[in-house]
Amino acid sequence: MTAPTQSSPLGLHRVVAPRGVLPQAADRLDPDPRLREDEVRVDIECLNLDAASYRQLREEHHGDGDAIREAVCRIVRERGKMHNPVTGSGGMLIGTVAETGPCAPLGLRPGDRVASLVSLTLTPLELTDRLRAWDGLSERVPARGHAILFGRSAATVLPPDLPDALCLAVLDVCGAPALAARIVAEAVARTGRAPSVAVLGASGKSGVLTLAAARRAGAGRLVGVVPDAAEEAALATEGLADAVVMADARDAVGLSEALAGCGGPADVTVVCTDVPGCEHAAILATRDGGTVVFFSMATSFPTAALGAEGLGADVTMIIGNGYQPGHAEAALDLVRTVPSVRRLLERRIGAASAPADVTSAPVEAAPYDASAPSPPAGPDGSLERATSGALCSPRPARLGLDPVLVRRARALAARAGRPVVDMARTHTTAAVERAALRLGGLSGADPEGIPWANRLVDAVRDQVGLAHGVALPVWHALREGAAPDLAGLAARATARDVVFRIPEGRDAERAVREARRAMAQGVAVIDAQRLKRERLIRRWGRSSGPLIYLIVATGDIHEDIRQAVTAARGGADVIAVIRSTGQSLLDYVPEGATREGFAGTYATQENFRLMRAALDDVSAELNRYIRLTNYASGLCMPEIAVLAGLERLDMMLNDSMYGILFRDINPVRTFVDQRFSRQLHARAGIVINTGEDNYLTTSDAMSAAHTVTASQLLNEYFGKEAGLSDGQLGLGHAFEIDPELPDSFRMELAHALLARELFPDAPLKWMPPTKHMTGDIFRGYLLNGFFNLAGALTGQDILLVGMMTEAVVTPFLSDRDLALQNVRYVMRAAGALEEDFRPAPGGTIARRAESVLREAIALLERICDRGLLDAIAAGTFGGTHRPADGGRGRDGVAERAPGYRNPAIELLESPTAHSPAAGSTAAPHTVRPQGAHRT
Repeated sequence: MTAPTQSSPLGLHRVVAPRGVLPQAADRLDPDPRLREDEVRVDIECLNLDAASYRQLREEHHGDGDAIREAVCRIVRERGKMHNPVTGSGGMLIGTVAETGPCAPLGLRPGDRVASLVSLTLTPLELTDRLRAWDGLSERVPARGHAILFGRSAATVLPPDLPDALCLAVLDVCGAPALAARIVAEAVARTGRAPSVAVLGASGKSGVLTLAAARRAGAGRLVGVVPDAAEEAALATEGLADAVVMADARDAVGLSEALAGCGGPADVTVVCTDVPGCEHAAILATRDGGTVVFFSMATSFPTAALGAEGLGADVTMIIGNGYQPGHAEAALDLVRTVPSVRRLLERRIGAASAPADVTSAPVEAAPYDASAPSPPAGPDGSLERATSGALCSPRPARLGLDPVLVRRARALAARAGRPVVDMARTHTTAAVERAALRLGGLSGADPEGIPWANRLVDAVRDQVGLAHGVALPVWHALREGAAPDLAGLAARATARDVVFRIPEGRDAERAVREARRAMAQGVAVIDAQRLKRERLIRRWGRSSGPLIYLIVATGDIHEDIRQAVTAARGGADVIAVIRSTGQSLLDYVPEGATREGFAGTYATQENFRLMRAALDDVSAELNRYIRLTNYASGLCMPEIAVLAGLERLDMMLNDSMYGILFRDINPVRTFVDQRFSRQLHARAGIVINTGEDNYLTTSDAMSAAHTVTASQLLNEYFGKEAGLSDGQLGLGHAFEIDPELPDSFRMELAHALLARELFPDAPLKWMPPTKHMTGDIFRGYLLNGFFNLAGALTGQDILLVGMMTEAVVTPFLSDRDLALQNVRYVMRAAGALEEDFRPAPGGTIARRAESVLREAIALLERICDRGLLDAIAAGTFGGTHRPADGGRGRDGVAERAPGYRNPAIELLESPTAHSPAAGSTAAPHTVRPQGAHRT
């Protein structure tokens, strides 16, 4: 379908009126699907409207989605392109290449899924569906039709490792971070110092990317300017900027005064807002001799020029150019390598779409491309809010918490947690090194039942220590022919028949390369399991209300399976297999299926496999995905995290302090192991469950309520630093106030609602009463009913089934049936009662919640003053004293040497690193002839 007409690479032949102008300046373009020789036709999947354009349309039509949809259709119909006549802006598109002209220079092929890197204001466009699938209420527009790319257009093949929604958001603004990075780098080269940078609209898509790009290019002080408290809290929590200022970017004097409190005017100011009127503020925010970059389509350039003249401001002003060489690859690389960038962008766009389906065949390791980042959170095991298929929708605030207090609490938690993270980054443990070997393919045990991973790590530690990690000596020994594989090497090392040494130079790099290749195969299995979970959830669906969480704990995995299947048929959504008492103190992971345990069942890879297979079978029967939970805690925390990822567990008990407080495991060992475990959970899409509920079993639930809140904030910081999304933070709390206390139920509601509003996007885990269960089963059944009601009123996401026989006997199956009936009745009867539950402003519930938050802030301030490890030693949490140099497992900790290497950590922390096995990255290939520009 190629037209014979001679074409212009600039698209002049597509201009209908007025003739002789470039396509962007034209009133109307010709979207005829017949191609000229150098053109490409793209079948459209969706459009992404420019933020300024969508804002103008929304305001003009007062938020009426139908009217907005009709307005967009009219613009495209009348102009042959999406070119907002008011803002002069358009957007970009995603689609599939349908046909290419014989001389098309873009390098695209039919079937390629692409995103345009030129504005819709110069792209011939025809819609065939009248945008019926779009509600008009977001910038992303599902659409059907076609678009034409010229010889000097630009497009990028979509990377397979990132969701479409995320790619659209990034590629739509990828010129901003690239230009900002260039200006910062030029300033560094010119002056020899790191320039300060202020970003207006710092929490938007282009603003977030610009902050990260400026930092990477060598910027010094980074200041983010945001419009409201919610944006300030989100940006401050992620730490992309050194300072976050809440100010109106249109108020030149107010912004200037606000910046005076954090270092004064910037050397470089980048305007990324989508509102008009920011020109004067940006100029005043910039020091004399500095640079202002206007990357907003709402900018009035006459206002900027005349304003600078009138203010006597000696500043260089640059119009943001949407094209920079390599801009798409650079922006997508920021998303892959800076977790906070991805989290902020996914929060802004709602959440990422699900990746492509995967085969239903058994999961095996495919050749692994280490450039692939972890698949997106949301539709898989994580429980993101505002995500397609999410557990719950966002809820309005009901307590009226002071946003200043909330920001203060999060900032203190980050300040208290940062030294612990720094410590974890500079230490390793025997368990971390064993986990790396398991990712590298080592499994099995010797005839005495001691895992080969333990044997091999112990042998390396005895000979050369752990300061350099085990990857260097182990894979060097394999390269030297000491054994054909890891298991063989472990056997020889156990017999003291191997001499290990730390290789240097080229030998070291070869050893690391081989280790990375092996460990990448383990990560590939984990990624495939995450995708399989996602596919099964899409096939079978998930519960529409809170997830009902039920425990099995017989000691015999085969009996556990029978009870778990029965519980699922009775309504349970999550099956938690309680671990055998004392396993957290074993410094090895038992092998095989087990039939004996003590008040629980041993956590082993085979037990995980058997239970997961059984739950998949009953999920298919019920057409509802049943989740599996176990424990990643104790001395083998990192190894169990690896095994959970390999066998597709969905949730793991993984608290930052539980092992320290309740199992007397060394605090340093615990925090180092915990960081690796959470990095692994983040990759695997596993939801962690934290253990704050346990504090209330050893302390009074009223007087210690603030310690729960403080711990939740710390767990949030540690989790996000390790890469977990909000939807993977199953923060724990419990219904444990003495029921004899007057107003006890109101206090429970205050505590539960405080957690809900502090962590609106986290799947909170709500634990039933245990401490005050007396053996009176009728009273216990009533207490559990109140617990279930509190969960319904406050929107808890994961609800553990309370047993009326708690503290009497190990529950019978009939007890579980009655407990499930209790949950079902309350949830069914309450329905959407949460919508009607509004505590009185300034009333008892609101006052109690604010009081607990203030106490938590005071506690975090004291922790910052003395340090978290000293605070734990002083008995701050759970009333238990645990000194940093005491506890079990201290001898398994080693400080990392300068040459330490652990490819497992490198893969988890830097998902765009090259894989020797794959030999390439998943970065998109941008196709553009030399010298083309975006307009």
